Amino acid sequence: MKYLPVFTLIVIILFFTGCSKQKEIKINPSGLKYLDEKPGKGREAEKDDLVTINYRAWMVNDTTDIFNDWVSDTSKFAYLVGDSYHRGQTIKFVLGENLFIKGLDEGIVGMKTGGMRTVFIPSKLAYGKQGLDPIQPDSDLKVVVELLEVKDKVITEMWDVDPSKLKMTESGLKYEIISEGRGSYPSEGNAVMIHYTGYLKDSTKFDSSVERDEPFEFVVGSKLVIDGLDEGVRLLKKGGKVRLILPPLLAYRNISLPQIPANSTLIFDLELLDIK
Repeated sequence: MKYLPVFTLIVIILFFTGCSKQKEIKINPSGLKYLDEKPGKGREAEKDDLVTINYRAWMVNDTTDIFNDWVSDTSKFAYLVGDSYHRGQTIKFVLGENLFIKGLDEGIVGMKTGGMRTVFIPSKLAYGKQGLDPIQPDSDLKVVVELLEVKDKVITEMWDVDPSKLKMTESGLKYEIISEGRGSYPSEGNAVMIHYTGYLKDSTKFDSSVERDEPFEFVVGSKLVIDGLDEGVRLLKKGGKVRLILPPLLAYRNISLPQIPANSTLIFDLELLDIK
């Protein structure tokens, strides 16, 4: 009997070991596909977890090379629709609430902190026939996600407010000061940092910076927020809290948003964290 040289055996063993560790493309029952580029550590991200990510996203024009490196492929630049690395700003959201890229929540479930995953989102799980600027109708999406942090979701509840104590401004904004805060009031041109939780009139929660662990900053008078928030924050000093009730004219008027019907009255529990 002839025996293979030791060196040849080593090469064969290494070859098959490498094959066994080849990255595996996984397909969910929904049709979403993903490939783990880098494993993470710790607990797995689950529905209702608060996650912090970096990402790059492209519209897909050719699915044959979907799991190749598109960052260094200049031919794919025209299809890039989002890049948090370029902006230098990470993204926070709660898994399962579809507050970021539609369909991506499913692709992040199961990742661990420090992991990187390429996710292919079929059009039917993304923005479908309607699209969403700059994403064209019927576009499949490719998203490369880096999971930076996983935390338990913070659950907010509406503050206990006595409706009989509500006051109203000339614009129609109703409010009750919970605590006024200290120092001076913000004025036109001041940058303010707030925490807020927003509800519909039936108490349905539609957004919360508290649950995202992501205070929101804007410049007073800059028209970057709806009128009722711009007016309402001026009622507080640093550290103050207020309940605001915004009629449609001070909110989104006849515009319909994913979680806010047109002509909705909105309720905000707002805290002024800082004035700059």
